[in-house]
Amino acid sequence: MLPGDRKRVEPMAARMEPRRVQGTHQSLHHFIAKADWFDEAMLRRVREPVLPAMTERGGVRAWIVEDTGFPNMGVHSVGVARQFCGQLGKQDNCEIAVSLSVASGHASLQIWNRFCDDPILR
Repeated sequence: MLPGDRKRVEPMAARMEPRRVQGTHQSLHHFIAKADWFDEAMLRRVREPVLPAMTERGGVRAWIVEDTGFPNMGVHSVGVARQFCGQLGKQDNCEIAVSLSVASGHASLQIWNRFCDDPILR
């Protein structure tokens, strides 16, 4: 990711191409929100070279299951509901995601994730 505190599309576009912010913003937004891409395939491509390198200095020492709440007031996002959100420390509108990571003594790697609206988690 790029430097900067704000990881939203418009500030990233401004850092990437300050003279063409509007066009870059639109391109990035399309890539993130509209383009077909599959997290399973991306995680597999990362996992294949990283997991062997990560474990050559010692095996997997821990499996980490984590749920994360993302504040979201939108009505178009799937799975948004009034529920406890850890980022806010209270109940509010948010989405919940669950991830599975493995950790060695030196590194960790996310190997799976799902939003809780996914039928696999119901």
